[in-house]
Amino acid sequence: MKRNSMSLLLVLLLAAALVLTGCSGGGNATPANTTPADNTPQTGENSDLIPAVVGYWGGTCESPIFVAYEKGFFKEAGLDVKLLKITGDVAVLMANDELDAFELTPDKFKPMEQGLELMIIDSLHKGCIQGAAVKESGIQSVADLEGKKVAAAIGGIAQIQIASEMVKLGKDPKKVTWLSYPNAQMEQALDQGEVDAFATYDPFPEIAVQNGKTKFYSNTFDPGLKDTLCCFIGMNKRTLDANPEIGKRMSQAFTKACEYLEEKPDEAAQMVMAKGYIAGDAALNAQLIKDYTWIAGDKKTVDDSFREIWHQIARAGALEKAPADLDTYIDGLYVQMVSFMGEH
Repeated sequence: MKRNSMSLLLVLLLAAALVLTGCSGGGNATPANTTPADNTPQTGENSDLIPAVVGYWGGTCESPIFVAYEKGFFKEAGLDVKLLKITGDVAVLMANDELDAFELTPDKFKPMEQGLELMIIDSLHKGCIQGAAVKESGIQSVADLEGKKVAAAIGGIAQIQIASEMVKLGKDPKKVTWLSYPNAQMEQALDQGEVDAFATYDPFPEIAVQNGKTKFYSNTFDPGLKDTLCCFIGMNKRTLDANPEIGKRMSQAFTKACEYLEEKPDEAAQMVMAKGYIAGDAALNAQLIKDYTWIAGDKKTVDDSFREIWHQIARAGALEKAPADLDTYIDGLYVQMVSFMGEH
């Protein structure tokens, strides 16, 4: 299995240049299909609707995208959406005008700081990143990670949040050996003794816990993390500048999708799995959908989460030049990176 180990600051610089992918990693982008065996592109036919391409990786937490498409919420909001399975660099897709919107994770914050033309337009949900450890490691929480080997996306939000929480507890994240593995290989690395723990997006950590591993970190449940957004609606800035109305309509569609997920999680899980968007067990994905807090159209949640995530990045030591007045610096980044399109 391929792995890599780097210092946190170095990898954040690399992330700004390379632009990490979202909830599930990738190679090239390909059009999504109505079913895994169908080659018909997922696109609407009403010429009165505004066309838009919405990308996804295939994670449980991207359920609002699938629900908005399958339940017709995009069309109700006045959008003719084509879904695109992302397997590569979103920066390239956006530069080629092949991608208008996708679920944006805090992994993109550093690239956005460095000039990636991407805007946050609304919230989506809280929770979806967790960590699992082998019981023999003695790891019960992030406080136990010094001297351990941990698999996580280098420079990703799981590593940032864990490092931030360690600092708050008086622990040193530099004493952790951070290793990079593909999400699907992390539990295997755990079982083979190559790492003591791993942290990434669901469903991988939850599957490991069901297989007898110990959950040591969760931004779905942990105090200090569970009230902060995990994912936002991200839009290509060039698309938004050309037609801001698209952003407003996206927010409307995702708000309805989030309401549906809160009200009918079991139906939503069955639907997105039947259509082949998400792999895994229906019961597991339904439980994960129930565990998350789905929330769109809430500006205060976006504002508070945006600022808290940047404090986590700074606390983790991942700012190249820590400003003397961090809050003022974050205010400047907010203007650069956020254009709220929700209703509240």
